[in-house]
Amino acid sequence: MGVFDSGEGAAGEVLQAAAIAAAGALGLRAHLAAGPRTLGELTGALGIPATARLRPLLDVLVALGALTRTGEAYAAGAPLVAPPPFGALREGWGELADVIRADRPLALPAGTQRAYHAHLVRAGAAAAREVAPWLVPVPATPVLVDIGGGAGGYTSAFLAAHLDAWADARATLIDAADVIALAAEALAPHGARVTLIAGDGRDADVPAPGGAALLANVLHGNGPAACAALCAAAARAVVPGGVVMIVELRVDDGRRGPLTGLLFAINMALYTEAGDVYETRQLRAWLAAAGLVGIEERRLASAPEMVVVIGYRPRGAGRRSPRRRATRRRQPRSPPSWTRGSSPWRRPRPRPRSRPTSRCPRRSRACCRS
Repeated sequence: MGVFDSGEGAAGEVLQAAAIAAAGALGLRAHLAAGPRTLGELTGALGIPATARLRPLLDVLVALGALTRTGEAYAAGAPLVAPPPFGALREGWGELADVIRADRPLALPAGTQRAYHAHLVRAGAAAAREVAPWLVPVPATPVLVDIGGGAGGYTSAFLAAHLDAWADARATLIDAADVIALAAEALAPHGARVTLIAGDGRDADVPAPGGAALLANVLHGNGPAACAALCAAAARAVVPGGVVMIVELRVDDGRRGPLTGLLFAINMALYTEAGDVYETRQLRAWLAAAGLVGIEERRLASAPEMVVVIGYRPRGAGRRSPRRRATRRRQPRSPPSWTRGSSPWRRPRPRPRSRPTSRCPRRSRACCRS
């Protein structure tokens, strides 16, 4: 059992047994005998660092019925049958209790990376084909920016789905330098249509914004701050009107399930510094914080354990606000001469003129004064 296991089928049964064994090794039931305790109180009682590594184990135990959770407090549930001896689980999941105590992830075995990315391409092929039509790019820029694209499974599916509609469809894939070498082999048939960039997806220099950006199976390997930065980078990588898509293992709000996502969160606690499987509402919140709108959630027929969250960059984003014409501030005019000596801004009343008693045929003033 190791980093490849997602918690399904026979592997899922073994992983559940490993979680129960870790709970026994940590003595969780004994620490809960006096009554319910919060996560912070449990870490203090166990004498372990107050980090997120214990919480994924508690989530799985709640899902299995070994613990109950009311609000933030955990209590002992039904005692579960002790699992059989673990043999092959001495490495990987068999070290779960030790990893939680030390708060230090396991190192991946040598040579794992190539096999891991090949596994991701195979396991995610159906999901990649299903989401590719949803990555509808802005017609003027039929370019996908695949952040953390690995060996390029989703990039290949995007090009296959859109080349008929856009003959100039292209893709830019960003990942670590050693992963880019694997992507170069897998994407070689696409030639110049694919641009490969080695670097950190949070601040990589994208040659030009695309019509769509993708974060597929990327966020669960990172902590919350890095996930927020990756979503912001994806939002910057698309033109106004472009789409940003997250594809992730699903954990429903409240972390009550599904069990597959909860078990994989323990994998992240075992093998990453701060990775986790995040609730759907958290994925939506990161996209909203990145300035995206029209955020929606979709499910995959080919992978029910996954969730797709989509957001759009506002069409007015990136435009410069029109420059206002500089206006000279008007200075108040000095009062006219006829106000001097009287109250300011008040015009004196004109003197009344005598009205003629009879009409003057010449209408001259001289004759009217008599």
